Amino acid sequence: MALRLKLGNYETQYVDALGRTWVGYFPRMTEQEAWESGRGLWKMSSERAARQRFALIVGEGLVRAVGEITTLSVHSTPTGQRVALEGHVLLEGHPVRDAWVGKPDPVDNGSQNPIGYCELPEEQPFLLRPCACGCGEDAERDFKPGHDIRAIQARVRDHFGSSPLTFITWIDATLANDSTSRQRAS
Repeated sequence: MALRLKLGNYETQYVDALGRTWVGYFPRMTEQEAWESGRGLWKMSSERAARQRFALIVGEGLVRAVGEITTLSVHSTPTGQRVALEGHVLLEGHPVRDAWVGKPDPVDNGSQNPIGYCELPEEQPFLLRPCACGCGEDAERDFKPGHDIRAIQARVRDHFGSSPLTFITWIDATLANDSTSRQRAS
């Protein structure tokens, strides 16, 4: 399934967590502008959104951009936690992009909810990808079920002498150092 995000009208705003000074749809916007406007910040289930590979950005009833989602980021806002898509706009020549840019909203169901999900026939060949653990099998997500644990265990074995405590201590120290470095840079 693909994620559909429907843009409201253009409006300026103070800089948000994504560094944008405006959001919404305006006529003649480029696909990149539609992606930047539409990729966040949304009140949505990060778990469900993380299962999607493609996002359709809709403005005034038409698909204005199609992007590939690589990950999500969660941001604190004055109105609560919001989710943003990380990824990139698909270029001309990609079958999902070419089938949908400029076409009517595939989730035009009369709902006021700007977030919707739909199955696109063009996305089917792209849904399976190699499991990130390196097993050689294909998965619909980054890992086949349970293979994420296998991958972590292999790294603990290979790099931390099979000691989860050594691994956890290293993570804590690394994160503490990163936090200290960011504070000094500010």
